Amino acid sequence: MPLAIVFTESVPLLANRGLARPLAALLRWWIQQQVTQVENLEVVLGDLAPVWSAGYLPLVQVNARNVIYRDIHLHQVNIRAERIQFHWPFFRKQEDPFVEPITVEIQAVITEQNLNQSLPYLQTFLQPYLQALTGQIGTVQQLQIQNPNLYWLMQDGRQYITQVEVIAPDEIRLTPLAARTQPISISLGSDVQIQTLTMATGAIHLSGQLLIRPAGAPAGSQSNRPGEQ
Repeated sequence: MPLAIVFTESVPLLANRGLARPLAALLRWWIQQQVTQVENLEVVLGDLAPVWSAGYLPLVQVNARNVIYRDIHLHQVNIRAERIQFHWPFFRKQEDPFVEPITVEIQAVITEQNLNQSLPYLQTFLQPYLQALTGQIGTVQQLQIQNPNLYWLMQDGRQYITQVEVIAPDEIRLTPLAARTQPISISLGSDVQIQTLTMATGAIHLSGQLLIRPAGAPAGSQSNRPGEQ
């Protein structure tokens, strides 16, 4: 589905109107490079005067639905960032619109359907943890979200039930309901900070912070996988 950007300014200054249209078009182009799919995309910018006087965007809000980002499917995403140092070469479609990593506030909804659409990525990312959880290498056939539990239906017919909780901003824990099975901690990396994770039947609601890095910048650190020191 084609992108459709709604561009608004919280302060409609006459001096900013000449900048609004090209900046909206450039943001459309840049977002297209970051995601595989996005629908109902809305971009809201605050007063653009500081772009000229101090070289930064005071406020950027992005709202979107049915997003695919790095093979992860999301039903709804809301992002807010403030005081983003703007990179002027971006107007010539060179490099990113920002020159340093930025921290954004993010709220996301991931449905059960989204989880299952993301299974190829999740299977690879979670394989070491699943092996620690199940005691063997297996393939996840389907995931089901039934508050407060996550059901893992394996291809060979086995089923595992876990509770999911945040134990640190960059770490979640899967606690199996089966006896004699130890909880599994999953590191999300230093670029992710989860504040809340709520399990509802059929969906997971998340809020927190995400560090977005310019192209070419090194990724955040990732903690050791199960069994590594």
